[in-house]
Amino acid sequence: MARNRHRCRTTDLVDTESDVDSQFDTSYTDGSDTDLTEPEIQNHARTLPLKPVHATEKPPDDTDEDLSDIESDHDQPDGTKRLRTRVVERWQRYCLVKAAEEPAGSIWDDPEDALRNASQSIMFRFLKWTLSLTRGRKNRKLKGISTAGSFKTDWKNFRIYYQKLKGEKIDAEIARRIRIGIRKVIRDRKMNTQPRDNIPLYIEDVIPFNETIITTRKKRFHLGIQRIMLCLLLMLGLFTANRKRAMMRLQYKHILITMQRNPHGGPPVPSIDIKPEYVKQLLGTKDLNEFCFPEIIFGVSLVLSPHVFLFGLLFHANAFEPNVRSMEALRSLFISRGRQQLEVPIKREMDDYYIFCKVDTVNGKPRIFREQPMSDSSYYSAVKGISEIMGFLNCIFYHQFRYGTGEILDSTGWVSDSQRNLIMNHASTATFLEYYRPRRHANMQEAVLGLTPDETWKRALTSASRWKDWGRPRYLDDDAKALVDQDPELLDAIRHWNELEEAYERDLDPELIPALNEAQREVTNARQRARYKQKNDMRRGFSRKNAIIEINGQLSGSILPEDDISHPPLEADDVPPEMALLAEALLSVPVEWTLEGEWQRRNTASDVIVGYCDYEEGGPLRGRPKRKRSANHVDGTRNNHPGVTEPVFKASFNEEERLREQRKYKQKEEEVWTCFQCGKKYTKKSSLLRHFRPAHLNDRRCNSCNDGWEHLEQMHWQRHIDEVHHLRT
Repeated sequence: MARNRHRCRTTDLVDTESDVDSQFDTSYTDGSDTDLTEPEIQNHARTLPLKPVHATEKPPDDTDEDLSDIESDHDQPDGTKRLRTRVVERWQRYCLVKAAEEPAGSIWDDPEDALRNASQSIMFRFLKWTLSLTRGRKNRKLKGISTAGSFKTDWKNFRIYYQKLKGEKIDAEIARRIRIGIRKVIRDRKMNTQPRDNIPLYIEDVIPFNETIITTRKKRFHLGIQRIMLCLLLMLGLFTANRKRAMMRLQYKHILITMQRNPHGGPPVPSIDIKPEYVKQLLGTKDLNEFCFPEIIFGVSLVLSPHVFLFGLLFHANAFEPNVRSMEALRSLFISRGRQQLEVPIKREMDDYYIFCKVDTVNGKPRIFREQPMSDSSYYSAVKGISEIMGFLNCIFYHQFRYGTGEILDSTGWVSDSQRNLIMNHASTATFLEYYRPRRHANMQEAVLGLTPDETWKRALTSASRWKDWGRPRYLDDDAKALVDQDPELLDAIRHWNELEEAYERDLDPELIPALNEAQREVTNARQRARYKQKNDMRRGFSRKNAIIEINGQLSGSILPEDDISHPPLEADDVPPEMALLAEALLSVPVEWTLEGEWQRRNTASDVIVGYCDYEEGGPLRGRPKRKRSANHVDGTRNNHPGVTEPVFKASFNEEERLREQRKYKQKEEEVWTCFQCGKKYTKKSSLLRHFRPAHLNDRRCNSCNDGWEHLEQMHWQRHIDEVHHLRT
């Protein structure tokens, strides 16, 4: 049987040792018929001249980085690195403590060798020792470990540190024995073993939250753009179920603006495509999700429309390459035949600009830094303030959007488990069930009785708005302030500061100045911690305390249903015209249910946002808000004493001023600085200031003047101290 002619050729072989090619051409048939059983006769390989591979490319081997120099956690999140560094620092502190107890030359002199040779008892004692720490880096007070999860996290990071030093994992039997000890410590110290409540946030919570951001004057910003960015940031968290870092690091290059042909017919529709890049990456890079948001006309509310807010920010930044400067110009575009979309390009030079950018003051003037992202502290401060204004029990956090939207995806029939895991960047359903699925169940009765689950009741009973109360206090009352002044930690700090101050006044030792500054800082921090604790206790106890008062009032008839109000109490501050115009545009309702009317409403809202972005609000409020004085308080400009004529009042006021001037001059002649509140004497004014700030800055009543006035605001009290007693605090 004849065989068809064919040509056989081996692949080129490259000798990596000599960097030369050796080509071998095998013989091929000459066209004669050959039986299958006849062996082919190989001709001698033809030798070709050797050629170097890529002779023109000879880069030098100048790589100075060795594989051993690369840290194993170089791609870990910053938070994980901080926790692991903290364990290393605490082990070093523990070795210093043990080295001081034993003679020189012990194993504790080298922390790394000590850990390599540490027994299971030593490692367990170290973990227990970390629970007794009260001071951390730079002598800052530690919050302490009160949850089992935090304690187990320290144990996990300690194992990683041990494995890194020794090159092998901890023995399984040793690890088992230490885990037994950890469980006993958790039980003995009564640590909280339950995870944080995964309370979800739904659309019913975000709409009033954004409305409060737009309308409130109790929380102010440097520029109006900060309100707009905060609203949009919360919206995208709700619609994408992404983490806070992924949204806050969103840049112009991560979004795509297009005009899409409407598949249902009609004019083109603006669409926003978002592809967050800075997602959580564990064990390698993850594939990125892309979220498409075509504009929904006749939506729920404009405060929940990402198109109105995002287009307002883009027009304010003049971000589009074409000459598109308004929503009206954008809607006038049409799509040519033969294409589905028309891209509206963004300027290339703005690719690295952040959508949620930083706003700060430079020389007293607010500025927008688009090259820098919004800081976590700015976001947390704004959200915390709005949460307290709305009366939430706890400050909302960004992960609650993942709880709420994730629960919706899990309950929706058209979203599979695999698609939900893909959207939320989960490797398996187990992650969602363990950390994200809400553990509060509100439809058990309907399930058992065979009824249709009530989704409205379910959201009302599980969302964060369940614990919302407009009357929840934001500031300390008089009783809470009195408890702050009696805080034992604060009293100890003040006592220690006074002792150092008296020692410095007696000896004038300059070496005491750093200790004095540290003691003063500790007094300030102790007072702030006491205030925070009392405020937290007061806010958490308000629901129970107010419920008792309200129930008794309703039963007695002193509180009637007619006394209730359907909206939060109105704010006393005057709303500026710019802010009133913004609220009117975003909170407006459709006046005509037509497409042109809805377009006009949305176009107007975007134009108002563009103008409000540059509005200077004056910066965050400092201190407590203003409160009205009672009728019996005298302000020095009008006579509030009934029965006292104006001349008599002025005469008494002038006499009082004369006595104050005499006291001032007498104090100056003696060159002794006396505290007008407690009578302590100091030789320097700076010493008096160091004493006065922590001891009397919250008194509000002047013991020296003895006029019966109580300064309700700290700014009024400080003004009195400055103008009357010439002590600038």
